[in-house]
Amino acid sequence: MKPPSLEDCRLDESYFAGGDHIKAMVIIEDSIFKQGKGNDLLGLLHFQQGSIFRAQARRTENSDVKFTFLLGSVECFAESEGFSSFTALSLFEMGQHLGSSMYYKKSVEKAKEYLSVLAELDEYGPKEVKSQKDVERIIEDAESRIAGGKSLVASPIVRSEPKAKESKKNPDSKLRSFWRGLDDEFKRNFLKMEITKLISFVEAMYGKEGRDALDQVLTFARENRKWRFWMCRTCSKKFSSPEECKNHLGQEHAAEFKPSSTKDMPQTVTKVWGHKISVGGWDPVDAAAAVEMIKNRLQDVKAFAYENGWSKDWPLAIDEERSKLLKEIKLLLVSFWELKILSCSIRDWMMQFPVKHLAQFEVSEHTLTTECRLVETPQSICFLEFRELNQILHFLRAIKGERDDGKNLVCKAVDSFWDGTRVKEKIDFDSQFSFLLLDKRLLKCKLTRFDNEGTVNVFDPNDYYANAQVHGDDILSWLADYSLGDEIFRFPKPIRTHNIDIWVAVLRAVQFTCRTLRTKYEKKLRMICYDAALIDANNLCIREDERRRNIPEDQWTLYASLLCDKCEENIRRHAGDSLTTKLSLCAVQDVLGGASQPTFDFTDLVDCRNLINGHKHISDDIVLKSINLLKSVVTYKVPLVDSKILLVENSRISLLKDLVSLSVFDYRSYILQPVKLYLEEELEDAAPPELLSEKKQEKAKKSGSKKRNHKSTKRTSASMSSHLDQDVEQAKEDSMELEDDTKGEKSLFEISSNTNNQEEATKGDSNMQSMPREDLETVNGKAATRYNSALDMMLKSLCNIKVLKEDLVNNRKPFSENQVPCALRDFFSAFVSEKIKEEELYGHLLSNLLDSLEELHSLSSNAAEVLVAILEFCHCWKSPESESLVTRLFTLEEYERMSCRKCRRKPNYPEQSSYGIVMAADSIRDLECALGNIMFEDTLKVIRMNNEMICDVGTGGCGERNLVHHTISRCPPIFTIVLEWEKNETEIEIYETTNALHWEIDISRLYEGLEPNTNYRLVSMIGCVEEGEYICMAYEKNRWVSRRHEASAEEVVGNWKSVVKICGERKIRSEVLFYEAVQ
Repeated sequence: MKPPSLEDCRLDESYFAGGDHIKAMVIIEDSIFKQGKGNDLLGLLHFQQGSIFRAQARRTENSDVKFTFLLGSVECFAESEGFSSFTALSLFEMGQHLGSSMYYKKSVEKAKEYLSVLAELDEYGPKEVKSQKDVERIIEDAESRIAGGKSLVASPIVRSEPKAKESKKNPDSKLRSFWRGLDDEFKRNFLKMEITKLISFVEAMYGKEGRDALDQVLTFARENRKWRFWMCRTCSKKFSSPEECKNHLGQEHAAEFKPSSTKDMPQTVTKVWGHKISVGGWDPVDAAAAVEMIKNRLQDVKAFAYENGWSKDWPLAIDEERSKLLKEIKLLLVSFWELKILSCSIRDWMMQFPVKHLAQFEVSEHTLTTECRLVETPQSICFLEFRELNQILHFLRAIKGERDDGKNLVCKAVDSFWDGTRVKEKIDFDSQFSFLLLDKRLLKCKLTRFDNEGTVNVFDPNDYYANAQVHGDDILSWLADYSLGDEIFRFPKPIRTHNIDIWVAVLRAVQFTCRTLRTKYEKKLRMICYDAALIDANNLCIREDERRRNIPEDQWTLYASLLCDKCEENIRRHAGDSLTTKLSLCAVQDVLGGASQPTFDFTDLVDCRNLINGHKHISDDIVLKSINLLKSVVTYKVPLVDSKILLVENSRISLLKDLVSLSVFDYRSYILQPVKLYLEEELEDAAPPELLSEKKQEKAKKSGSKKRNHKSTKRTSASMSSHLDQDVEQAKEDSMELEDDTKGEKSLFEISSNTNNQEEATKGDSNMQSMPREDLETVNGKAATRYNSALDMMLKSLCNIKVLKEDLVNNRKPFSENQVPCALRDFFSAFVSEKIKEEELYGHLLSNLLDSLEELHSLSSNAAEVLVAILEFCHCWKSPESESLVTRLFTLEEYERMSCRKCRRKPNYPEQSSYGIVMAADSIRDLECALGNIMFEDTLKVIRMNNEMICDVGTGGCGERNLVHHTISRCPPIFTIVLEWEKNETEIEIYETTNALHWEIDISRLYEGLEPNTNYRLVSMIGCVEEGEYICMAYEKNRWVSRRHEASAEEVVGNWKSVVKICGERKIRSEVLFYEAVQ
């Protein structure tokens, strides 16, 4: 599979203007959370999310926000090697943004990774060629910046100041005069809002969606006595404290990383040791005099008084050079301590120097550690000479005190979003929770301080407002101010969508930091294993020395030969696959090869063995010297890695803190706009008509516009087992149960022997009987015409299915069976003999079949119901030796499986028989708009993922909602998809929906357990136009044709793109799609 090219990441402005990126973010987060790791759909989801982040980075004028989106995109693209070009591009732009050599180097690494992926392809397309050139330019530019020192200077990006929030124009002078003329009692009661009236107002303005949202807000405030909470935008869980939110993000959403063994985690030095570093004088000690005291006056030395780890009793030396080095060492250690990157491994590395240095004066390690306890204090470093101090200083200078990763920019970006949700107004309740009590300070002056607590208090309204000071008319300016931090997010939109794009970007930034941590720990683990291999090699040499004491020299074995034999033994035991074995081979290879730096991998096991065996005869001195050199190098590197790990961990903690801040939501900011509109209307009602007549007209116009723009709740799927042969309107009512964002698959239209709902039919008959006779005849005539059209097009569509004709030819026996209705037998006989192409005969057969169906089913103009009626009618087409034609060709035997992620139960559900699957057309369209260039079967898969099962409490379950896994026992020759429409779609919406359909699909992406590339091809479909007429689109002779009811000639359409274009132009809604298995 070719990796996507850089041009595949383009999203136009209309995508964002309609808020499609917010819908996409919700869908993607739901899908990623439900699917977990290892699903083939995840790569597509991460790619689309990364594309959205990159587009957001291009659109924003705020440079801090731009960097945050770029950082989030890096983690999305890092999920797959095929996306390395996008990772490289984002990293390069981040390097430009910061002037960071770190990101330039990472960019080069990812760019080269992409080129290696391209090198494995057999052929390049134009996009791949262009991407290759672009990526090569990235490598050239980044490497030149690194080499030329340009990386030390950030690109001159102007930091934009936040735009002033737009608000409604100030109230006119007449309104101000009217307010000043009101008495104080009215003004105090003005801020006391009756909740029932507020709810009615909100429902009138925003509909049921607004009422439900306000009920949710008021219920939360009443039960929790808080307006503020923390919400995870990935799974919608709410938390009462930042600590709970932080723990949840770390445990559930990979916002923290810990190695498999806690002993590998670097530990910072204790506060006690840190304090010793800070307060010490760091004066050089006269080592010779001090050694003399240790040897001759040990008891006096033991009695030395230490204050904060330092003793004034040690003899000092006057040495300017050492003193200067010690002062610089102190400054570096103190800075590392303050930055929380001073690890115990750094301390231990330094403390080995005093031990080795004093050992030269024959002072044992036991004396230093136990008797004098010098290793417990940094003062022991002051014993060292210039050379050792210089080594320590060189080591400390190699440690980076700061990581230029841009976390400070992310913090600024988060602050810019977080500030927009802060609230100054207190809102409380009365004791009966029947009134909302707005902040009484609004009557006095402008509010300047934010209320970050958001506590809900309960007051007696009369007492609360009794002493409220009333001054001026600032409250009118407050009422007129509709400014909000997020113009896209407004009441009553789902609160989860608030800042979800930047929230997810910061989450991805945290996860990218965890990815870096994982890489650092892997590097440290390799070093530890390599060091262990060197220790084993050294021990092997020591054991050989002990053996040599008792045998003649001619029986000695060279160290190199022993190491070679040990390697061969490890290869035989572990086949060279384990990490320990590989690093052991690397260590021996480096020892025998005289390497100055350790290598942690080898390209070929055979080459490694040949190199090792080729050095079997080198001298023992060379082996020991090489072991000691490599051990010193590894000992030097491990503390450096620890400091880098601590730096990255600090960045992770900082970013996670930002994410928790961004998770805060204050319900007051959510409801302030409708509250202000309500109060404004209350004030208008109290004002004289001549004062506000023009204003009321403007408001009525505005209100009407809002109501026109308000979306009613869309129909969604509610049941996993709704029957299409039941009344359609009843199915529509049942389908209102799921929330708007999870609409999609209505279910499989299952086989049922029931006819249409008799109760509804009776009700419909009684309504029709009350009509005038002329109207009744008109209605019946139109219904019959629509049904004739639907039946005609359905039969023409079925006749275009090759496998159906082949089955009828191979199973002719039912043609002579008496139990088969004559109309059906005659129709299939004509179909097999191809006499059905005769127009007059076809009309006669259609009329007979229509009469037969009328006897069993009430007529319907719904194409899906017509199909069900035909298939139910065809169940009689069978012989004793085999199952019916419908079962063989059309029936889908599906199993639904669930593994509860909470209690681990795996209940068994019975097999369900159906004729295909039903999908909401608007769900397909929304996903196509949200996710961009996505395969049709992946669209269906994402929709089906929203259908969850509850772990049945009645059978011992836990009540948790879980993802459903779909499997089928066999692949039917014909796979049917039904689309349900709202019937009010525009030409563009119909075009977008049809464009999302693909004429070839792989159902192994829909059902688990199937072989890859289980492909089906669209051979015919039935569509409906505005007037209720049905049209058949059929694929024959390598092109699509259109057939209409009572039209003798067919219209040649052309290729699939032409079908999509015609469906949009003529407003043809595709309702039934027949896919045939590809042979």
